[in-house]
Amino acid sequence: MTIYSLNIRGGGKLVKRKRVGFNIQRGGVDIAFIQETKLRGVKFQTVKELWGDALVEWSHSDAEGASGGILIMWRKDFFKVLYSFKGEGFLGLCVEKENRRIYFVNFYASCDHNSRMRSWKRLVDIKRSSSDGSWCIGGDFNVITSLEERVGISKKNYRKEIEDFKEFIEEMELVDPPTIGGKFTWSNSGGSAMSRLDRFLLSDNFIVDWKVEGQTIEERDVFDHAPIWIKDNKRNWGPKPFRFNNMWFDYLYYDLESRMQELLLEIPLWVNTPDYDRVNWLNKFILDMWPLLEKV
Repeated sequence: MTIYSLNIRGGGKLVKRKRVGFNIQRGGVDIAFIQETKLRGVKFQTVKELWGDALVEWSHSDAEGASGGILIMWRKDFFKVLYSFKGEGFLGLCVEKENRRIYFVNFYASCDHNSRMRSWKRLVDIKRSSSDGSWCIGGDFNVITSLEERVGISKKNYRKEIEDFKEFIEEMELVDPPTIGGKFTWSNSGGSAMSRLDRFLLSDNFIVDWKVEGQTIEERDVFDHAPIWIKDNKRNWGPKPFRFNNMWFDYLYYDLESRMQELLLEIPLWVNTPDYDRVNWLNKFILDMWPLLEKV
């Protein structure tokens, strides 16, 4: 399963639609989350241009005035849609795929923190009242999870927003997969300010079912946001991944985790051994770990 997400900052121009469609077809996308279409009453021709061909189905939440607009597109007959749902800043689908129930949510957050909080609370309520299934939430959250995800912009007023966002992720029982490729998903025209505003948040069972190893951040194209991707990995890569501090730390193979535990037992030797032993220990650690780290 390949999922694509992008804030296009308006879908009225044909050149933008064609570019998105090209990227979707090039990437073999199965589901696409598009934010900020700035469109009302989306027609099939517009969706066909955004998808890149006519084999597409979609659901759209109209823009309000000159802002907003959320679109989910998917490959025709890729899954069975059970129902759709929406709220302030999000559009969702409950689907059935390979006898599994999945909830897909395309999120486009307001710049206003109180509005984001209302959206998060509504999603938590929906999840708690829904049947069991896996969750994939993606889009432009307009907020960061750490100060390191923003450069060139004052950081002094973001700590409360960060904590609230992390609390939402925890309440939804989601994880933020490690990034592949770029670090930031938005930048201003000069590149002096950058943030990671866009991401996918996934439930553990979605990760395991579709063998997701990370989320890819591509380079920006004609948009000020970078596209992000989720691509499954069909290899048999071991048991369910673990959490670190209730958040996603990394996906490691079982042999890597067990080897780490063995090597960490040797750390106390540092205190009572000469420097040569310490160097040997570090060399041994690097030699043992390096081939496994390359797999991650």
